[in-house]
Amino acid sequence: MRPNPVVENALALPRVAKTLLAARAFDKSAVPPHATPGQSQFNMRSSMNLDPRLGKSLSKLSFRKASGEAWKLADPGSSRFIDVTEVDQAAAGVQRDGFYVFQKTVDPSISTAIREFAEQAPCIARGGDGAPAIYPRSAPQVGRYDLEETTGLQCPEVQEFAADPAMALIAQKYLGQPVVMDEIAFWWTTTQRAEDANLNAQMFHQDRDRLSFLKFFIFLTDVTPETGPHVYLKGSHRKIPWGLRKDGRISDESVRAAGLWQNVVELFGPAGTVMAVDTIGLHKGKTPTAGDRLALESEFSTSLFGNDYERPQFTPTDLVRERFAAMPWVLQRYSESMTR
Repeated sequence: MRPNPVVENALALPRVAKTLLAARAFDKSAVPPHATPGQSQFNMRSSMNLDPRLGKSLSKLSFRKASGEAWKLADPGSSRFIDVTEVDQAAAGVQRDGFYVFQKTVDPSISTAIREFAEQAPCIARGGDGAPAIYPRSAPQVGRYDLEETTGLQCPEVQEFAADPAMALIAQKYLGQPVVMDEIAFWWTTTQRAEDANLNAQMFHQDRDRLSFLKFFIFLTDVTPETGPHVYLKGSHRKIPWGLRKDGRISDESVRAAGLWQNVVELFGPAGTVMAVDTIGLHKGKTPTAGDRLALESEFSTSLFGNDYERPQFTPTDLVRERFAAMPWVLQRYSESMTR
């Protein structure tokens, strides 16, 4: 039986009110709580069935504690990942399409350093049951291998990516609020086990971990249509047909049946390609057919309210210490590591 929009809306509306109250309580805490109650997480995610723009509206109604200090950033011109001349263009591009692919690619020395680190760092086979181990690049067994955030932050260039002030500036401009860097994700995608598309986020879905957020991705291997491009339904950060609004996976066939396949875009490019993506829009990874892909992602959100988050322990570089001193609100998750 197909869901009844009237019934679903009636169920979602009380959850919107509860989400607003919970988010305001989170914001009023003297220090950010270490977690959001599970019921509040469920209410947030399910209320976002109503409209992909709802989270941003609730964010602006909820998160008001941040002072002018929260807007302060390190020099955006110091970024080695983003050309500062593209900042306004990127914010406008995401506003229009839901994504923006930067014209400048990162210097090969940076992408190579991160890739070489990932080739020797322990990772976790998604769907496997083994202990963390070096990525078996010549003979992968599963479709995705994840590096934990604490592991990734052992690489100086990953730290630099996480603390990038130009990305934070773009997120501020796009979201219209101060932001917090709330997540690093780092993973290999392989040609193996295409049947695990659901597990490996290779079916269309929305990210609903926070109310309002923007993600940045960098490809660390050359990405072609055959090696795992990022796939995005253009414009779905603003509008999604009712039949595609759900907190779960959505098939290609459902997108085609909605008459939207002409709006599906594949994003790819050489190693060093950087993208800004509002993943409240429908998106997925495409299963590689001719090689693997390494990607690194950071997320800037307007609050840590929502899914559980980490406060990773690592030894910061001098650069990251300098950036933390300039923008402690943005990098607040790393405050405990700054005293090490």
